Amino acid sequence: MTDAGKRRFARPMTLAAAVCGALALAAPAAGAAGSAGDGEAVSGPLRDQRYCELLPVHLSFAGPVATVYNTIGHGNCPQAEWAALTAAELRRTFGGITVIRNGPRYFIMDRIVGAGATAAGDSVELGGITLVRRAELTLPWSVLWAEREPWHEQTVERETVYRFDAGKPLFELTGPDGSTYVMQSYSRIVDPTLSYADLPGLGSRLKLPAGWSYRMRVPEADVVLSAGGRAVVLQDDLTNTYQKMQPARP
Repeated sequence: MTDAGKRRFARPMTLAAAVCGALALAAPAAGAAGSAGDGEAVSGPLRDQRYCELLPVHLSFAGPVATVYNTIGHGNCPQAEWAALTAAELRRTFGGITVIRNGPRYFIMDRIVGAGATAAGDSVELGGITLVRRAELTLPWSVLWAEREPWHEQTVERETVYRFDAGKPLFELTGPDGSTYVMQSYSRIVDPTLSYADLPGLGSRLKLPAGWSYRMRVPEADVVLSAGGRAVVLQDDLTNTYQKMQPARP
């Protein structure tokens, strides 16, 4: 592989990968723009909608604190403007020990139904991109030296419900124990050329561990992923994000 190819598919930096693994898996959280009170769906089509996030990280006595800003509801995060953001500009704007980029990402669900508080925070404009503060989370100190590993479950606090329309594709992983994980967003962080059209055949590109499989299916009825306060999520080796489908309650 050429040097350019190595750079293109290089893994994120350790701190960035760890923080994105802990936070971005939860996005979009219940504070996403467009989501309203209990039972109200986000307006407008979401499937294949692009968004980006910035995650300033500060240190506190309790541990590293990451604030989530994203573009949801404020445009599609144009690539030229996103790529033009410099580390110096981000540090001047946010301060902290680092500012991590997460994105671009693209939704797979068709609707998001809010539950619990959904108030959005302050907004900031950088290079023509508007981002809104969504959440602030305290992370364990281990995030400073941990490295994100694909195919490992993480539990995140989230109240939102994702709906996938009948008749539209679902992209799923199946684990060795038979658990199903539904893709909630695909990523251009590792492969900047990945597109929605690539997803049906993505299994041939993933480095699937032993016992794992990938498939596309088209459901005959709407599929609902409810977090119920805690969602179990993971990422594949291209940083696409999936949520575990919980068994139906009796």
